[in-house]
Amino acid sequence: MAVKVRMAFTLMVALAVPPHIAATAATASMEHARDARIFELLDDDEDGRVSMMEFKNNQMLVFYILDRNKDLALTADETFLPADVFASIAGADGKIDTLEFLDIVDVAFKQADTNHDGMLDRQEFAALLSRVRSQ
Repeated sequence: MAVKVRMAFTLMVALAVPPHIAATAATASMEHARDARIFELLDDDEDGRVSMMEFKNNQMLVFYILDRNKDLALTADETFLPADVFASIAGADGKIDTLEFLDIVDVAFKQADTNHDGMLDRQEFAALLSRVRSQ
């Protein structure tokens, strides 16, 4: 389950963050600002919370951006995942299809929704990003 959560947020964060940025005290405020911007992008209706639908809609956008050859499947070279993480998600066919990706999104959202209200607030979202980064 943690691998699925890590994959979903790794993809989202990797698109929003240049890989050369290191997590230092100087970049902590940049990281906080970036996290806030990602949250704002996910919060389509601007109500200060992200619903499962908003989360899924935007995660599929990430999927389509990553799917460079537009075959509706992600290969290892189309993701930012370490080989072992990709292999554990992709299974025997060596690809992550849209249904597998949606399953990852469901798991990530449910784990992040710590108060079980069906919505992610800024604190839940920030906590999830923090957990993903520390893994």
